Parts: sequence; structure tokens; C-alpha cells
Amino acid sequence: MHPIAFLALRAVHLLSMAVWLGGGLTIAGDVRRTIARGKPHTDVLAARIERGLGIGAIAGTFTLFTGLGMVFAMGGFGAVSPRIHAGLALALVTFAVELLGLRPTVSRLGQALAAGDAKDLKPMQRRIAMFTGIGHLLKLVILVLMVFKL
Repeated sequence: MHPIAFLALRAVHLLSMAVWLGGGLTIAGDVRRTIARGKPHTDVLAARIERGLGIGAIAGTFTLFTGLGMVFAMGGFGAVSPRIHAGLALALVTFAVELLGLRPTVSRLGQALAAGDAKDLKPMQRRIAMFTGIGHLLKLVILVLMVFKL
């Protein structure tokens, strides 16, 4: 691969990872503050969070595919460090946590808010905070694996 093309691929990889990482940083606090404020603020909460998660899913997909592109540009999985393998595996786990854990919980939060069912809001708020915390931790570990040579 041409060095300029590889640098462009790396730039897209870093930018998409920045969006994926940064987009989810405020979700738990936003949910907590908005639920505390009540109506009318909660009317658009789930839609706002789902939109952010959608952008994060696109950025995560770009991150995964550009990372794979860089791996194959360097000669395949046999040519890269085991920390890259671990980072890829953790990125897939992070993606699964967000798609299979966080998104359905936000969807249920939206349904509970639409139904006016206030008793289920606190457990869902804590669950959203748990999933976002797991995602933050995994992304931090991925960042450490990718940046620092251990």
C-alpha cells in the first residue's frame, strides 16, 4: 500500500475512534440529569441518546474496518503484534456491549418514558450507566493496547 494511502487510512481510523470514544462519554450523565428534570425534558431523551448511539455505531464500524484495513496493509494478522489482536477482540466485545446491551436498554427507557412508568426509570438509568461504563473501560484498554507498546 502506498504510504500516503496508509496514512489516510490511519487518519480515518483515529478520527472514527475519537468519535466512537467521545460520543458516548456523556450518555449516563445526560440520562441521570434529564430524568431528574422530568417532563418536558424527558420527551426527547431516548431519541437523543439513540441518535448518538447510531453515530457511535457508524464510527465503531469505521474503526473496525479501517483497523482491519491497516492490519492487511501491514501483511495480515501474522505480521502484527498480539496487542493488535487483543485490541481487535476487545473492540468487537465493545461493539457487542453497545449493540446488544446499551441500545435495547435505551429503547426500553424510551418506552417507559412514553408510558409514564416512572418506577422503572432508576433501574434503567443504572443499567445505562453500567453499559456505558463497561464501554468506556474497554475503549480505554483498547487505546492503551494500540498506543503503548507493552
